[in-house]
Amino acid sequence: MELFYDLIYVVAVSITAHVLAESHGGLISGEAIMKYPLIFIPLWWAWTGFTLYVNRFGQDNLAQRVVYFIQMLFVIIMAAGINIDFESHYLLFMLGYVGIRMSTVFMYVRTWIRSDAAKRRVARYLALSFLTGTLISFSSVLFPGLMKFYVLYLGIFLEIALPLAGRHILRQMPVHHHHLVERYGLATIILLGETILVIVDTIRHHPITLQSGFELLLGFFITVSIWWHYFETSEQVEQTGDGAGHRVIYGHLFTFMSLGIISNVIRYAMSHELALGPFAWLALAGLAMYVLSMAVIFSPLQNKKSLQIFSRLGYNLAALVLCGIILLLLPSILKVYMALTLFFIVHTLIALRRLGKRIQRDANSNGSTFFS
Repeated sequence: MELFYDLIYVVAVSITAHVLAESHGGLISGEAIMKYPLIFIPLWWAWTGFTLYVNRFGQDNLAQRVVYFIQMLFVIIMAAGINIDFESHYLLFMLGYVGIRMSTVFMYVRTWIRSDAAKRRVARYLALSFLTGTLISFSSVLFPGLMKFYVLYLGIFLEIALPLAGRHILRQMPVHHHHLVERYGLATIILLGETILVIVDTIRHHPITLQSGFELLLGFFITVSIWWHYFETSEQVEQTGDGAGHRVIYGHLFTFMSLGIISNVIRYAMSHELALGPFAWLALAGLAMYVLSMAVIFSPLQNKKSLQIFSRLGYNLAALVLCGIILLLLPSILKVYMALTLFFIVHTLIALRRLGKRIQRDANSNGSTFFS
């Protein structure tokens, strides 16, 4: 059921990624760049909201399945409102978004009424928090121009901030980390499928040559490297959950956005529709967003060593600065594309080496404990 639900969302995510596929004269407009996160964040938050409800309170019963199907209909409505001309389709998009959020609020209220003790307190807090934020976001349809986006994001910000402020309440019902990582992993692998679809679609519409075949292989290597890195390192989170899951939840916003950017990098590398400068910046944006989000999500949490997280981020930032200089100085799109592929492969190999050392260290530690 959850996988079926995710597949409906992937349609909306794919349409959102196509916002960056609109290029004119070798450039992506500033409007398209701005609208990509503006559209993506409500989409991610709508999916996250019900995913977290199911994580804490989910039961495979009739009511939950009916809400799944209702939300799928609203996702279709929301997807129909995604367009580069976002303002003229805003009402349709907002109706879909509010329908998803209100059906999630309904499930929280239902749990609030039917539960006792800790479940009741957590469900009540989240129901009231999300209802407040959703009503504020919906009121954005009453405002003209850019003001509507400020109001929309005020509502979303409140929905994000109130659970963070109420962590002492949410600790009474911690998330199930294995399920949470599994859900985000399913969404990630479906989004990776979109990059393969981009490769196939580009080949279908362009002549096959030696160069296009090489570009195809590079795109495939990038996709494989991301898959390998993501699913090997995700085991660290499964073993060391922090109870709230906030790093997994909020970090994946940037992971998902990076996959949309990377799919467009592969598209432009094969179609040659983008100028060198914008292509290099787009490649750097996708690489940086993926690497930094992974550093946050999958940093080990043993003994809550926050210093370890910052040191890992500092290492990745330094590496990204070097990669950025190289990407921006290379003289052709093909060379930028080759360098990007190499960076992803090296990043994966380093992570696998680090993971192998940790496994070996844990094995030696367990062996010492056994013999002692």
